Amino acid sequence: MSTKLKNGQSRYQSKAEVVTIKKFQLLTLAKATHCFNDAEFENYGDAYLEFPSIIQGDGHPSEIFNLYLLKKLQQTVQYDFKTFASIAHQLVDFQRFLEDEQLDCLKFHKLKQSNAIFKYRTRLIEQANAGLISVSSARNRINAVVNFYRFLVTEDLVDHQRYGIPFKDVYKYIAVDNEFGARRKMAIKSHDLAIHVPAKAPNPETIADGGELSPLTVEEQAVVLKALRKSSREYQLMFYLALFTGARLQTICTLRIKNLIDCEPDSHGFINLLVGAGTGIDTKFQKSMRLLIPKWLVQDLKIYINSERACQRRQKSNLGDSDENYVFLTKFGTSFYTSKTEQQELTEQIKASDSSGVRLKLYDGEAVRSYLKVVLLPEIRLIDPQFKSFRFHDLRASFGMNLLESQLQHLPEGHSAMTAVEYVQARMGHTNISTTLQYLNYKSRLEWRSKIQHEYESSLMKYVMSSVNFAGELS
Repeated sequence: MSTKLKNGQSRYQSKAEVVTIKKFQLLTLAKATHCFNDAEFENYGDAYLEFPSIIQGDGHPSEIFNLYLLKKLQQTVQYDFKTFASIAHQLVDFQRFLEDEQLDCLKFHKLKQSNAIFKYRTRLIEQANAGLISVSSARNRINAVVNFYRFLVTEDLVDHQRYGIPFKDVYKYIAVDNEFGARRKMAIKSHDLAIHVPAKAPNPETIADGGELSPLTVEEQAVVLKALRKSSREYQLMFYLALFTGARLQTICTLRIKNLIDCEPDSHGFINLLVGAGTGIDTKFQKSMRLLIPKWLVQDLKIYINSERACQRRQKSNLGDSDENYVFLTKFGTSFYTSKTEQQELTEQIKASDSSGVRLKLYDGEAVRSYLKVVLLPEIRLIDPQFKSFRFHDLRASFGMNLLESQLQHLPEGHSAMTAVEYVQARMGHTNISTTLQYLNYKSRLEWRSKIQHEYESSLMKYVMSSVNFAGELS
C-alpha cells in the first residue's frame, strides 16, 4: 500500500527506480562463440545520452518495461532524453504499484475490474482525491500505462486473444483554431480508462499567452525597475530586455555577442534582430521573428560585453572569450539557458568521447527564476510591502500591454484598433491574433469589472447590518 509522507507526495513500499545510462549504445553480435564472454559485439546505430532504465525493487532490470522503452527508441525519429525520462518515471510508478499489490501486468482477466491496469487507475484516482498527486499527473500516468499495453498487444506479448484487451479505444473531438481564428474539430484517440481533468476556469485577471500571464501596471513596473538598481548588471539587462522588447527568457539567455556586433539602428532607433530557427537564438518552437531592441539598450549591452566583469565570465566558459559566446553567463562561466545549437554540439562531443563519465548538463533559466523569487522580490517588498508575486514571463505580458496602449494612443486618424493589434502581434510573435486580442480586452475588462463591483456593493451596503458601520454603538 502507498504511504503518505509529510511533503504530501504519494510513495510505495517498493524500491523500484529509474536509473539513467549516461551514454547508451545498442550492440549487435559480430562473432558468435560457444562462450558468451568470448563473443564479439560491435556498435549498432546511434549513441543515446541519458537513456532511462527501469530497475525493479529487487535490483534487477524490468525486462518488459525496458523492452518497451527500447522499442520506442527504435521507432523514434528525434530522440529527446527528457521525453523518455518522463515516460520512464510514469511507468516506474506503475511498477511500484504492481510490486506492492503483487500483481502481474501481463496477466489479463475476463473481469475488467480484476486487471492490474484497472486497479492502478482506481489507485490513481484515490491519490488524486486525497491530494497526493494532481489530477493531471494521474491522467498522464494512466495514459502512459495504456500506451504500454498497446505495445504489448501490438507485439503479441500477451494472451489477449483469450481474454481480450483490458481497455477500449475511443475517439474524442476537440475544437482547434488555426492562425486565422477559424475553428475546426479534430479527432483524438483516447481510451475508456482515461481520467477526466476538469477544465480550468478562465481567470479574468490573466492573459493566456504561453501560460497564465499577469501584466504589471506601469506603477508596478516602476517599482521593479527601482528595486533592480541593487541587482548585478547581468540581471538588470536581462530584465530590461524582457520589459522593453517582450523577449522570452530563452531568447534573452541565448543571445550571443556576434548578434550585436556591427548592428545599426533603423530610422526609429531600433535594432532589428532576426531570432529563431537558423539564428542560434532560441524562440518558442524555434519560430522565426524580428526582435526590435531600443538603441539605448543595445548600447548598454555592448558596454557590458566589453566590461572586465563579462570578460572574466567568458574566460571561465567552454566557449572562451569569443564572439560566439553568450552575452549573459553566470559567475561560473556557464550559460543561463542552453541553446538548441549548444545542446546539439555538446551531444555530439559526448558521443565522440571515449569517456563514459561525462554527463549532458543543460540549463533552462532556473537561476533567473530563482533570483527573482529569492532576491528581487524581497527587495521589491522593502519598497512596497503589498507587492504581489510575479514571474519573469509576466514581464513579456507587461511589454505587450505597454506597446498596445502606446499604439492605440498614437493611432493615425481613420485606422481601427485592429491596426494596433496587428502590430503588437508581429512584435510579440503571436501565431494567432486571438492571443493578441486578449491584450486589447484585458485592461478595459478589469476596469469594467472593478466599476460594476463598486456600484453594486454601494447599492447593497445600505441594507447590510455591518459591525463596522455600528462600531460606535457596539463599543
